[in-house]
Parts: sequence; structure tokens; C-alpha cells
Amino acid sequence: MNAGAFIFSAGVDLPAKDVFWRPEANPFVLATEARPVAADHPDAFDMRRFGSFATVLCGGGQEHVLFGDGLRHLQLTVTAGSVLDGPVCLHYPLSGLRRMEAKVLTLQRLSGLCRLGRLPLSLYPPERRAGRWAMMLRAFDGAAAGASQRDIAAVLYGKRAVREDWQAGFLRTRVQRLLSGARTMVRGGYRKLLDPQERGVRGG
Repeated sequence: MNAGAFIFSAGVDLPAKDVFWRPEANPFVLATEARPVAADHPDAFDMRRFGSFATVLCGGGQEHVLFGDGLRHLQLTVTAGSVLDGPVCLHYPLSGLRRMEAKVLTLQRLSGLCRLGRLPLSLYPPERRAGRWAMMLRAFDGAAAGASQRDIAAVLYGKRAVREDWQAGFLRTRVQRLLSGARTMVRGGYRKLLDPQERGVRGG
């Protein structure tokens, strides 16, 4: 377990893909309090509505609630009360300015989820750097498995490109930059991706 996230895999009664972030590490995780209300309350929130779309982790006197569709996710940390006891009204203790925009975006996503029954696509714009991040991971995995930089380039850019351009050094430089960026991410640089100022309040 690292300083930023709870990561669960086989052996724990949760899907292997589930990652629960610590609120202090990810500003898009919204802290909330759950207070019981009647089912017909206008602001009633009922976890049973979301079925397998939601996962709840209990521990440390808190509940960590993760909604996800495979591509997008939304996480709440319930600091008081329980969303498992039936309909509740959610209360959000917001304060400060530095992370306010991230919290407001998560609130908008939660509102859309409750209104639509799914995570609103319009509030999850495509990440323009996702393609490069994927290539960095592939390069890093290849290097960790013992592949040479030339072999990595062949997988990422094609064998023909390597045959024609490898000696010029261009592809070699690109692979080296991918590996350097990946190592920076692995050493903790990934946390910057969660910073609203770094991401323009588009993350989560």
C-alpha cells in the first residue's frame, strides 16, 4: 500500500481493479456525512439504487464509496454515519480555497450520478495526455521484463520504423524519454496528476 491509495487485489473481497484513494492524497475524493432519513425524503440517497455499480470499503471508522463504470469513477469518504443502513441525506463539510474547485466538480458529478443513474460523460472530458501515459507504462513494463530499448520501440512504433530510423537516434531518444517519464511517475510523480492546478480541474 502506498501513501496515496488503497489498492486491493485477489484475496480481498473486492474487484481487483478497485483503487480507493485517501482523501488527503486525492482532492477529488469528497468527504461526506450520512444522516438517516425517510425513503420519501426529497434528498434521500439510497445505495441500493446503484447495485454492482458501487463498491463500499469499511475500515478505520469510515466508509469509502467508489462508483465506477470502468473508465470513470467517483469516490466518497463517509466520515460519520453509514450509507449501508438505508436512505440517508448526505452532508458535505467544505472549507478552504485551494481544493475547492475539485470538490465542487465532484459534487457536480455526484449530482449527475443521482439524476441520471450513471456518471455524466460531459463532466469527464477526455484526457489529452492519456495516450502518452499509456505508452510510458508500456515502455516501463517492457524494460522491467528485460526488453531492450530497440525492442520497446518496435512494439510501440513498429518494426519497419525501427529498421529505417533506429540508427538516426530519433526513436531511441523517444523511448528514453518515455522511460524517464515512467520512472518519475513510479517514484511518486503520479501524485501531480491529482493536483487540480496541474490538471486544470479535469481529473478525478
